[in-house]
Amino acid sequence: MTRLLSAREALRHGHRPHCFSHTGGRVSMSDYLESAESEYQSTETVVTATVEGQIIMPFYVICDVSASMDRDMDELNRSLRALQDDIMANPVVDDLTMLSVITFHSTAQTVVPLAAPSEVNLPRLTVGGATNYGAAFREFARAFDADRARLKSEGKKVYRACVFFLSDGEPTDRDYLSTFRSVIAYDPVTMSGNKAFPYIVTFGFRQATEKVMSQLAYPDFGNSKGRWFLSRNNNIGELLKSMTATIGNTIVSSGMSGSQGTQQIIPPTPPASSGMQFGEAGDFV
Repeated sequence: MTRLLSAREALRHGHRPHCFSHTGGRVSMSDYLESAESEYQSTETVVTATVEGQIIMPFYVICDVSASMDRDMDELNRSLRALQDDIMANPVVDDLTMLSVITFHSTAQTVVPLAAPSEVNLPRLTVGGATNYGAAFREFARAFDADRARLKSEGKKVYRACVFFLSDGEPTDRDYLSTFRSVIAYDPVTMSGNKAFPYIVTFGFRQATEKVMSQLAYPDFGNSKGRWFLSRNNNIGELLKSMTATIGNTIVSSGMSGSQGTQQIIPPTPPASSGMQFGEAGDFV
C-alpha cells in the first residue's frame, strides 16, 4: 500500500527535497520544512512510499534511584522534564526518535515505555534501595527485545539503540560485569553475543568511579565507541542539568542526522562549564 507522504514523514524514509540539496548554505529547520512541504505537495513532485519502513532511533535513559539519590530526586525529575521539552521543541527529531526511561535500585523497572518524546508521560521518580547495576542491564535487554519486536512487526526499521546510564555510586552487585557481558556485549571477532548491542554512554558522579564507567562504555559498538563521563562537582543539581543537556544534544543531533538520510549516533561532548571528565572506553580488563 502506498500513500502521499508529508515532508516530515518523507524525511523518515530518507527523501530530501531540492531546497535542501541545492542551497549553498544552511537554512533554518522551519524554512526548510516550509519549503519541503510546498515541494512535496506541488503537482510537479509526487513522493510516494510504503507506509512500512519508517526509521526509528530509540534512546533509553537508565537512572540510578538508589537511597543515596534521595536528596537529588527533585532535580532529577526536573532535569528529565527539561530533556523531554528540548527534544519536543524540534518536530523532526520528535518524529524520528523514541525515548524510554528505566530506573534501578535493588530492582529495575521501565517507568516510561518506548514512545515518541511528545507522547511520553513522565512519572515522578522516587528512591529505592541498593545500587544493582545487573538489574538495570537485564531490564534494558528485556525491554529493548520487546520494543524491537513490536516496532518491526509494525514495519519499522529500528536503528541501533543508544543507552544513557546515570549513577552516583559503585554497584552493590559484585557480578554486575558478567551480567552486562551476558545480556548486552558482543564479540566482533567471534561474532557471538548480542548482535543488537546498544551504544552506551555512562555518566558517573559522587562515588561512581572512572574504572566502572569506562568498563560499561563498551568499545566495539559499531563505528562509534562508547563514551564515559565523570564529575566530582558537589552541586548535584547543576551537574544533573549538564548531564541531561548533554543527553538532549546527543538525541537532537542524532535525530537530525536521520532527517538528512544518514542516520548516526553523534557522540556527546559535555558543556565546557560542566567540569566533567570524559573519554572513550578502553578494552575490558
